[in-house]
Amino acid sequence: MAAPTRILAGVVLLGLSWSVPARASALTQAPPPPPPPAPTVDSPADDDATDEPSPPASRTRTPSSEPDDTAPGDAAEDDVEPTLVSEATAKPATKPEWFRSKYLTISGYVQPQYTYRVRENARPRDQREFGAGATRAGIIFSGEPINRWTYTVHLVIGAQIVNAITGVSPVDRDGDGSIDDIATRSELAPGLFIEELSVNYRPVDFQPKDVKLVTLDLKLGQLRIPFTAANRSPNAALMFPRRSAPNNVFLFGTDLGGLASLGIYDDRVEVSGGVFNGTGLAIGESNERGALYATRIDVNPLGGFAFSEGDLDRGPFRFGVGGGLLYFPSRLFDDAGNDTRTRARDLRASASVRMAVRGLYLQGEFLRRQRTDSLSALPFLATGAYGQGSYFFPVYKNFSMAPVGRFGWTRLDESFDPRNTYYAEGGVALYLGNDDRPDVMRFLLQYLGEWRVDEDESAQGAALQLQLRF
Repeated sequence: MAAPTRILAGVVLLGLSWSVPARASALTQAPPPPPPPAPTVDSPADDDATDEPSPPASRTRTPSSEPDDTAPGDAAEDDVEPTLVSEATAKPATKPEWFRSKYLTISGYVQPQYTYRVRENARPRDQREFGAGATRAGIIFSGEPINRWTYTVHLVIGAQIVNAITGVSPVDRDGDGSIDDIATRSELAPGLFIEELSVNYRPVDFQPKDVKLVTLDLKLGQLRIPFTAANRSPNAALMFPRRSAPNNVFLFGTDLGGLASLGIYDDRVEVSGGVFNGTGLAIGESNERGALYATRIDVNPLGGFAFSEGDLDRGPFRFGVGGGLLYFPSRLFDDAGNDTRTRARDLRASASVRMAVRGLYLQGEFLRRQRTDSLSALPFLATGAYGQGSYFFPVYKNFSMAPVGRFGWTRLDESFDPRNTYYAEGGVALYLGNDDRPDVMRFLLQYLGEWRVDEDESAQGAALQLQLRF
């Protein structure tokens, strides 16, 4: 009996030795129990949460305690939980920038305007002025295709219709072979003007320690002559819809030529000079020929002062003084191209002062002109001046406003028949902006006043302009 008992005990011990490792192996291969589910953003547990550090921006999928029938490496699409991103660290959606790059930037403005004005003692045709004749839009293309080389194309589309001549042909009425008349063909076309068409090269750009110590720019094309501060301000950065009347009397529009501009010590001193056609037209389009020489200097003791009529940035105190000179010696030819032996000299001068601080902006200019020629015994003399100001202040978020005012005076033909004219403008501008700039949209309601004292004529009216920049 002892032998069978020993044999049975051995079999039992052998079975236990095989079963214990197998159970231990099964226990080691079993997955750990799943952690308790984390509260979601909308869970009521968030209300009772303590001040613990925030979870990481992305949360990974928690392992499921249920069996997975998929093969290793094949994830079930329905079992994958979406990745949650923290709102605090979420990257905002980027804006489309297809129109802003190093090689091409497209910008511009649209300026619809409605004007109503009554002119007393004028001709019946001119006693009432109303409509949107001053409406215009500008499109600006610019870029830097090569290092230090930039270009600017500024086109202005006006609401006025131009009667353009499309063809010219001679007319022989009696058939004798001689030309009796000239017949022209014309078509109506929208007004399209070139504000600027230029290429700029910067050969000198010395900027040690983040300071623009010396910069030199050479520009060629059609551009504004640097004669007055108002003439250097862009169309969409003016205080009023148009430049002051005294400025337009002494200089108007753009011209073709070349310009060199020198900036010293962060543009605290700006010197510019150039040579232009003098007529605003291409060579060969006028009977008055000559080269116009222009120069201007601006001194800004507290740093560079942008030519923008307003202080929309509400920056610190800045001021600047400047002056410009124009000299235009010319020769006059008749329509046949013959020299009339008439020589003319046109000399103009300007002096300006500007100041800005915390939204307050003031600007004033004095202008003088003297033109002489070899036929007239009396020179043509003219004097003018204007002053303008605005105060820009925010009202609520991206909504701001600014009262504006301007007064000007011109005295023409002083040596023969002096004519004095006074101008007064005033109103309020309302601005709607965004996070990038405060003047994306501007509503401007202004009063228009003009008094021609020596002619006993006056004009009163108002204008409403909407300016949208892009």
